[in-house]
Amino acid sequence: MVQASKINFQFIIVLVVMYVAGVWLGPVIYLLFPLFFGLFILKEFSFELFIIAIWLLMLSDYVPVKNATHDDLQFAKDLKFLVPLGLSASILLNLRRFAPIPKFQFYFIPFLIFAIIGLNLNTLDFGIGLQKTISFTLMYFSIPIYVNHLHRTQGALFWKALVTFVIGMLMIGIILRFAAPQIAMIEGGRFKSILGNPNGLGIFLNLCFLLWVIVRELKLATFTKRENQLIFFVILISVIWCGSRNAMMSMVIFYSLHRMIKLNWFLAIVVGTGLIVYRDLFFELFISGVQFFGLESYFRVESIEEGSGRVIAWGFAWHELQDYFFVGGGFGHDEHVMRPNYGWLSKAGHQGGVHNSYISLWMDSGLLGLISYFLAIFIVVGKVMKRNRLVIAFIASIMINIVYESWLVASLNPYTIIFLTLLTMFAQEMGVEKEDVEEEINSELETE
Repeated sequence: MVQASKINFQFIIVLVVMYVAGVWLGPVIYLLFPLFFGLFILKEFSFELFIIAIWLLMLSDYVPVKNATHDDLQFAKDLKFLVPLGLSASILLNLRRFAPIPKFQFYFIPFLIFAIIGLNLNTLDFGIGLQKTISFTLMYFSIPIYVNHLHRTQGALFWKALVTFVIGMLMIGIILRFAAPQIAMIEGGRFKSILGNPNGLGIFLNLCFLLWVIVRELKLATFTKRENQLIFFVILISVIWCGSRNAMMSMVIFYSLHRMIKLNWFLAIVVGTGLIVYRDLFFELFISGVQFFGLESYFRVESIEEGSGRVIAWGFAWHELQDYFFVGGGFGHDEHVMRPNYGWLSKAGHQGGVHNSYISLWMDSGLLGLISYFLAIFIVVGKVMKRNRLVIAFIASIMINIVYESWLVASLNPYTIIFLTLLTMFAQEMGVEKEDVEEEINSELETE
């Protein structure tokens, strides 16, 4: 990890310069960021473009501290639309360099079609819905291509540098907890690091945990004993401080199934399916364990069954989606429905959006879109299982995690980009894309 930092030292300085410009130099960043971003596209700096994308999306998730006079990182929110546009432009300008193009993302085309149909028929805000549709499409198009390209051209250097970057960002959050607690903490004492809220940090930690373990298991990169200890410590202390029950549960499920797969993969499928279907029973066992160890206060047991007000939102969303049952209202529809009702939902005990990716996908793309999305996921999982059963633990952890958060329906957040990276890792390494690459190589040899 130290070596990865040294290799990319100049690039790290560029990120620091852009951060300083964005926070303290006002409108300068609106010239500086597009300049660097465009320069990296022209210079074909694929790794730097990919990391800048994650970096900007992480900064855009930040929520200003209480009583702040302005949002120091508003520039990240304003400029994040350049991420899908820039990455896609880079690919289109250099198609030969990015070839062979991975194919698995085309499985999501039926889902996008249903979302577009809903956007044209039922949307409450066509302009916003169209923007979200474009960004979602471009991210699902570009991220797998970038990951596939970087894996082929840089191999272990890419994967180690990627893990180093995300852990480095999390370490900055740990430092801020002591150096500037007003930035890293929220009222009530929960830790949010450099992200917007503790639950968002929990999602990111779960995805980073999956990234680290899967990189090691697929032997994409190696870490020293001290590096592994540091990574584990950073993730563990962060998840303890943020108190995200969803993150802890998702990590435990992933690691438990991961170990179980080594013993009996079919049993792991049965257990994973049972955890998803009989989630309520799992929660009852979880609450019993918490009470046994006297940790009711830390785990906020009084709000577990209600999902911290989420059940109220789910009930309201279920009532509303009856009008958009088979075909939804397009991307962003869930937000347009929830926002006007924020006042009375807050009084009823809920704050925020739907907080459930299944319901959000249903509201945005309808039942047909929801089914087509997960059908695409399961096609990939089914193909990958022929080569490696670790994907069972991965998909079970994700499917449990999205029960309480709606991040999967969005594209310009720091979670979706890591999720697509993970999905591509399995697809390219375990055979879904390998056959395409082998066919292309064979055809080139025959031509010669």
